[in-house]
This record gives sequence, C-alpha cells and structure tokens, in this order.
Amino acid sequence: MKYSVIIAALVATALAAPAPNAQTIDFSNMDFGGDDLSTGPEFGVTKETIPVTKPSTSDIVADVKSDPASTKKARREVLKRVPGDCAPQPPNSGPQFDLGPTEWQAAVSAAYPPTNPSTLGAYTKVFDGLKGSVNQIGYRGLTTIQSYDITACATLCDKKAQCLGFNLYVERDPSLDPGVGCPNPSPITNYKCTLWSFPFLDGAADNTGETRKEFKVVLAASVGYVKPYVASNLVNFTSAGQNLYGSINAPLLDGVDTYMGFKNYPNADLNLDYYDPTVCATACDAQTAYSGRHHASTPCSYKACNFFDAYVVLKDGKAQGMTCTLYSVPWADSYAVNGGQKRSDGWFKTTNSYTYSNSRLPAPQFISVC
Repeated sequence: MKYSVIIAALVATALAAPAPNAQTIDFSNMDFGGDDLSTGPEFGVTKETIPVTKPSTSDIVADVKSDPASTKKARREVLKRVPGDCAPQPPNSGPQFDLGPTEWQAAVSAAYPPTNPSTLGAYTKVFDGLKGSVNQIGYRGLTTIQSYDITACATLCDKKAQCLGFNLYVERDPSLDPGVGCPNPSPITNYKCTLWSFPFLDGAADNTGETRKEFKVVLAASVGYVKPYVASNLVNFTSAGQNLYGSINAPLLDGVDTYMGFKNYPNADLNLDYYDPTVCATACDAQTAYSGRHHASTPCSYKACNFFDAYVVLKDGKAQGMTCTLYSVPWADSYAVNGGQKRSDGWFKTTNSYTYSNSRLPAPQFISVC
C-alpha cells in the first residue's frame, strides 16, 4: 500500500484560525438507542450495584461494518416496581417526619437547604434543593447512607470505576410495602446516594416520586455533582488532555471535507452505558478499514481516520450517550465551538469533549490504493 498527500501541510492548515464552516451536526437527529439500559433505581431499593455494559472490540467493529458513521435508533426505558404486600421495609436512616407528602417535603427542605458547596474536590455542583432524583442512562447503583453527607456520597463515586457524578437526596418511603391491607402506611425518611457514569444537569432530576396504593413517595433536598473525565493516551491515539468547551466543528481544508461522520453509543446494535473514548478509537480504526473496502475507483484513494472527538450529548440535561465524530486530520482546540443547540424538540448541550490524534506515522489524510 502506498501513502500519498503531504500530511504536515494539511495539519498546519488545520491548526490555523477558524474558517467558514462546512461541517454541520444536527443534534436532534443524533438518535441514540439500546436495549434494557438501566435509567435509575426502583423506589424502595436501599442498596444495589449495577455493572457497566461494556462492548467488545469485535462488537464495535461489527457495528461500524453494519452501520458506518451513522445511527438512527431509539431507546426504551426500564425499571418499574411491582407493589408488595405489607412487608416491613428496612429501618430508616433519616429523621422521622410523620407528615403528609407536601408537609414532609417542606420540613426536609427546611432541614437541608440548598447551601451545599459549589465545588467538592474534583466535583462541580450542577443542581441543589430539587424535589426529584436523576433518571437517565449510566446508572451505577444506589446506597442508603446514614446522614445527609455529600462527602460520603462523593467517596462512593470515587471508589466506583467509570463514575462521573452522584446524586444525594432525601426520600419519603413507606414503613410497610403498601398493599391491600396497608394502603397508606406511616412514612420513613431515607438518605439515598446514586452513582452515574454519564454527566447530567438539573433537567435529569425529573424522577419526582410515585404513588403506591395510597402512599406517596416523594423526594426533597436533591443535590447533584459531576466531575470531569480523566483523559489519558490510548493505544495508537494521543489525547489532547483537555475537557473542551464543545465538540469540534471543522471547516473545509483546502476545499476538502475532513469530517468522516459520527457514531452514537448506545445504539440499537451496541449497548454502552458509560463514557469510554477507547470505543471511539476502535470505531475510528474500523471506519478506516471500512473506507478501504468501499472506496471509489476514481480517485483511487480513501480517507483514513486520524482524529476523533469523544463527547456526551445532553438533551434537556439528560445524557443521551457518547458520540464519536471522526476526521481525517487533527483539529485544534479552537475549533471546539459547538457547545449546544436550542431546537424545537429540546435543548442540546455537549459536555466531556475530549479529542485524540492518531499517534502512528505516517498518518495521511488519504491512503492511495493505486
């Protein structure tokens, strides 16, 4: 195989000041999908651990072969509780507010006002004082703790691989599992800490409770924190190491479009419920191989994937999954200008945007097959 095109000149141009844009990414059409990905705990759960859904390299390659640089899928949500039959519930860890749901929320909000610190080590507070818990993909588990202690919740996240955020809240739970013989038992108060492998904003905290027989489960004093992903070099790819403002939006380069498309994870063929740029690296190489098998005979060359941007798309504050945008040449951080879009179907925001360049040499934009 013979390599062509002077890559150094192309990279130098790519690193120059931004030029008129050729690439356009419509976030509202970036459909994500997946089967049976957990979006949060059932009410009444006091402790559980959810393992990550990790695809194999062969699955990622097969997904690119079947659907290169594009996805058009939908996801369904899971997890709803089946009512019990008056079984005693685990002892509560919080103060006993023997009040109706509205009065209980007022009492808890007064006891734990939204005055938590804006930062906590590596974590940044994204909401405080809400009456709902986070409900999105990337759920890693729940622990009922003994006090309203954000440091304890952060410590649980730090100990969990792939954890990028936590949600601490107070929940009004029934003392008995509501059933025919006990439709509205006395309430108990629990402190619950949930862990998440995707970031989130306040819009994700929309799980506001449920009614079980006549008992109303409600929440209060909900606070959410997220922390940045710690980037490192990958096999054959070098990380820029920065959490960028937004995703890369690349112009034409000497009249050539270097943008090769995007892949969304999860999709209908491949589940992924945590942020992992190694998946993008595998997809980038798989896209190069796919292009080599499906290139046009004239000109007798094809684009090689030499750069990718791995980022998370939030819709109305909820993580939709990870997106990999693929390019034939590297682009500078100054092109990471796509911070989000306000559209008729929602507010889309990009976060956790990290870029990686092919570390193998030579790494031309086009590979000749003549």
